[in-house]
Amino acid sequence: MPKCVTEDFTLTVPSDWADRSMITWVAPHSAARKVAPNVLCSQDMMKADEDLDGFVNRQLKELMTKVQDFDLVSRQSVAFGGRPAVLLDFRMKPQGVMLQQRQVFFQSPANPRVVRTVVVTAARSDFPALEKTFESILQSVSWNS
Repeated sequence: MPKCVTEDFTLTVPSDWADRSMITWVAPHSAARKVAPNVLCSQDMMKADEDLDGFVNRQLKELMTKVQDFDLVSRQSVAFGGRPAVLLDFRMKPQGVMLQQRQVFFQSPANPRVVRTVVVTAARSDFPALEKTFESILQSVSWNS
């Protein structure tokens, strides 16, 4: 059975369970911001007939149908940590506040069926001031497997 080991706990799960881990870091609270800027790292599995573009298309379609005022700003094929990746920039209004989000999708080197995603989010009005911080965070990302 697979074992998950973190700084705070360890657990063992059945071998047929999927690891859909999510790690989120949030900036300190500020009365000047409607939304705390944050970064989220996650992973998911591609469907059997998908490639990276197909996986991203599926995620994008789901966002577009579920989120209010969705506006795709750009979609680019990029290199991320030396790997092919897809970069999305978009705006949305999921709960009354216009957000801007940047998502980077790339395949795990250990298992190409696993897609890793790094997401940075802030209120649209705060995003320009956070660009350098977000870019620094994205440039620092490396996975151990």
